[in-house]
Amino acid sequence: MPMRTLLCLQDQAPFVAPRAESDALAAVADALDDIDAPPLPGDFAHFLSEANGFVWNGIEIFGTEHIVLERDHSIVPALIEINDSYHGKFDEMDGRLLIGRSEEDLYVFDEAADAYLILDRKGFEQIACFDAFADLLRHIVAERK
Repeated sequence: MPMRTLLCLQDQAPFVAPRAESDALAAVADALDDIDAPPLPGDFAHFLSEANGFVWNGIEIFGTEHIVLERDHSIVPALIEINDSYHGKFDEMDGRLLIGRSEEDLYVFDEAADAYLILDRKGFEQIACFDAFADLLRHIVAERK
């Protein structure tokens, strides 16, 4: 099922990047290992194979490459770029993979908990927890509709 249909956003103009190729996913897996970040969880890797990044209404889900948004002349960083930055600065990111963000929140995969978390962007406090990436994505989209 197309992601726009899945998220009920057909008429709301989300930016959905083209699919990530398997070699791009493999390169990200190697690079994550190099920066001591957790590996891509299977369901998130599957998402990237369908949509290599997603931007809508202040939500950014990172892909294997950075995303240039021509409509507002902004750049959404790539997974490796953003994780390298956060892992080098914040102990709170140990064992966590940053997969997206909004103005107030960070969206992460916590390897030890085997769960997706919403964290407060300033203090890293946990706001919500989800067993699957699809549940996280549906939740954050529903909050902004």
